[in-house]
Amino acid sequence: MRVLGIGYPAIICRNMEETISFYERALGMRLLFMEPNRDDPESVQALLDAGSGTRLLLVGPVDPKMKLAESQLGVGSMQYLSLRLSSAELDTAYHELARAGVQASEEIRRGYERLVFLEDPSGVLITLTAWTREPPEGSDEAEILRRAAALREAAGAPFVEDEHLAQAIAEAQA
Repeated sequence: MRVLGIGYPAIICRNMEETISFYERALGMRLLFMEPNRDDPESVQALLDAGSGTRLLLVGPVDPKMKLAESQLGVGSMQYLSLRLSSAELDTAYHELARAGVQASEEIRRGYERLVFLEDPSGVLITLTAWTREPPEGSDEAEILRRAAALREAAGAPFVEDEHLAQAIAEAQA
């Protein structure tokens, strides 16, 4: 069996209207449809388009006043949702989010990634993620990351860093 990709993460939220508005307004996603949850008549689900064939499913109560159990970080929970952006988009993300009334961290650079952290209305931690350098259009990004990891291992480095990514991209272009 070969997986074609991730279909969508499903996130339980407190208030559907507020959460859909957040993902549309702050992150530019588009609501594809909303329907009753076949597994729970007291909840609905909304499928959003995040672009590039990626989708996000939100599941929440029909009545926003319904009390839901709070999540706890631990085995079986989701640590965060990483949304991939181009470097150009990430360059303007902090200011765009501020204009939309969304609090976010300033950009953090870690290894080969540039990150901006924020939370959705239900407290889901989101990272907006871009690579420190863009791979060539149409390149196999998984193969570039595999090569960068091999370069890291050969150098005896503990983490994949920007220089490993740069070399892997250069080799892919050669």
